[in-house]
Amino acid sequence: MWITGPFVFLLLVALVAAKTKTSAVQDDIAEYKDFKKLLRTKNNVLALYVTSAKSAAAELKIFREAAEAIRGTGTMLLLDCGQQDRKKLCKKLKVSPDPYAIKHYKDGDFHKDYDRQLSVSSMITFMRDPSGDLPWEEDPAGKDVLHFSDAASFTKHLRKVIRPMLVMFYVPWCGFCKKMKPDYGKASTELKTKGGYILAAMNVERQENAPIRKMFNITGFPTLIYFENGKLRFTYEGENNKDALVSFMLNPNAKPTPKPKEPEWSADTNSEIVHLTSQGFEPALKDEKSALVMFYAPWCGHCKRMKPEYEKAALEMKQKKIPGLLAALDATKEPSIAEKYKVKGYPTVKFFSNGVFKFEVNVREASKIVEFMRDPKEPPPPPPPEKSWEEEEDSKEVLFLDDENFTSTLKRKKHALVMFYAPWCGHCKHTKPEFTAAATSLQDDPRIAFVAIDCTKLAALCAKYNVRGYPTILYFSYLKTKLDYNGGRTSKDFIAYMNNPPTSADRTEL
Repeated sequence: MWITGPFVFLLLVALVAAKTKTSAVQDDIAEYKDFKKLLRTKNNVLALYVTSAKSAAAELKIFREAAEAIRGTGTMLLLDCGQQDRKKLCKKLKVSPDPYAIKHYKDGDFHKDYDRQLSVSSMITFMRDPSGDLPWEEDPAGKDVLHFSDAASFTKHLRKVIRPMLVMFYVPWCGFCKKMKPDYGKASTELKTKGGYILAAMNVERQENAPIRKMFNITGFPTLIYFENGKLRFTYEGENNKDALVSFMLNPNAKPTPKPKEPEWSADTNSEIVHLTSQGFEPALKDEKSALVMFYAPWCGHCKRMKPEYEKAALEMKQKKIPGLLAALDATKEPSIAEKYKVKGYPTVKFFSNGVFKFEVNVREASKIVEFMRDPKEPPPPPPPEKSWEEEEDSKEVLFLDDENFTSTLKRKKHALVMFYAPWCGHCKHTKPEFTAAATSLQDDPRIAFVAIDCTKLAALCAKYNVRGYPTILYFSYLKTKLDYNGGRTSKDFIAYMNNPPTSADRTEL
């Protein structure tokens, strides 16, 4: 039976498409000028140099799989230095693979040698954030910690393993998490010798781990939860050091040693800072021509960082006989004073002259504080408020959507790039003109949309898509599929991505 008509035509088209589907690995670079051109046009390039495809077959297989997964995020380049027309280029680049070498290039220049595990997942993680820290699961210091990669492996473990387990839920950027990791790793190694105890960890910033974050209501980091017989027992409240962790695991029902209470700043008798109270506020300032008052809260991280600078400035003023007073007031203890002077955040630094408030000052470093106190002058008025992105004249091709029209609009767009942003965010400000330029360039294609969502106004919509930092850029197709955008942030990058959007295999179904 012969098949004719439209079916044959569609079959031929499918066969041609299958044959002409471009490889995710670029392997057509042989000249130095072409290599430099690639680096000028692509800002995230991972190059695999080999003596031959056969000699590095295993590495090449991993490289190709990773390349398919990060399409649109970066460029994967293969250079076979054994081929006659590539030898000269490898020599020029001073690369001698044995039998392979992997190098990363960022923003037009060599960045670093690839220093992660040779696995698909590791390579993908690296290309998504080439300047990021080594993932904890790849750090030798954390080799005895059980790392859960996703929610499925975690829940499977809880069903099958009944041994006592402490799990540290963390995010890579958290300073307290970074500080705790070495002790956590040492504790896991020590407990391994005692048998039967597990210290585990999970990176809950990953999108695939969002259900776990929601399930256990994790809002701060690190959060440590203790499990027994596959069930949650309680949250760990002890100290974040090796000995405390080991002691807890050996006897989890013992009352944990309370964390040492930080001494109050005002209790430091060696300090040159004058600590104020509501009763002594006006008497202490009325005879001082120049007085700087730091309103702070004991728990405030920015205040803690400013304290040593403030102390250093006070000591320098004393030594150099610079007139003036540096004072501090705990706004959590003296809320009436803080309210009187309209303190909205911490630290807030205000200048007084003879007990009269004059103006607010934005100085936090010792040198700047001393410089100001030498010659106190009111800072110039702030510039007029910036126009919102939506009000900018050249942004008319960007769609500014809200809760009511987001779904209906994106359901009609084959390719939509959505930038979730905050007006105050510096990275967003740098990205906005590039995003706008890309939208203008592709305005004639009705299938494409560039969308902006202000997360300070549309918090619920941003939470729905697990937006935790700015800008977060996501790709949608008819709102049925979604993919994180991790490529460059120039208009050229956005245009290239939208002209060659991810294939269906790369997408995440919603």
